[in-house]
Amino acid sequence: MYEVLILIFTLALAIHIYTDFKEQLLYDKVSAVLFGAGILYTYYFGNWWEAFLGSLSCVGIMLFIYWVSRGGMGFGDVKLAFVLGVWLGLEQGLLCLLLAFIAGGSIGVLLLLTGVKSRKDAIPFGPYLCVSAWVSLIFGQKLLLWYWQLWS
Repeated sequence: MYEVLILIFTLALAIHIYTDFKEQLLYDKVSAVLFGAGILYTYYFGNWWEAFLGSLSCVGIMLFIYWVSRGGMGFGDVKLAFVLGVWLGLEQGLLCLLLAFIAGGSIGVLLLLTGVKSRKDAIPFGPYLCVSAWVSLIFGQKLLLWYWQLWS
């Protein structure tokens, strides 16, 4: 069951990456499948409280950014963050957002500096969320352990 759910997670993220780059859209149907699989994942392998805290924290942060950016960030990113929080829980969900902001921000600055994109051009954020979510789900515990060991 674990392998099937991880496969669904990976395929749904791949679809989101493709559609966000190509059409600047994160489809609700794909997020709904991801949410349903996340509920099953939480039921079999997770913790309901962690899923709740993860989804609440991720959606809260993204809603704040959506509100501050006045729609500069799409609402599909906000919905995706909620779903990813179900899968990842609190710590790995926050790790996912941090990795996505670092990767998306770095590449965005690079695209602006090289002139590939201008300040008025949209740069999709969903692909960075998706890759960061996958990394956080597969390697998140090891990354967090490594990080906390730096401070001990």
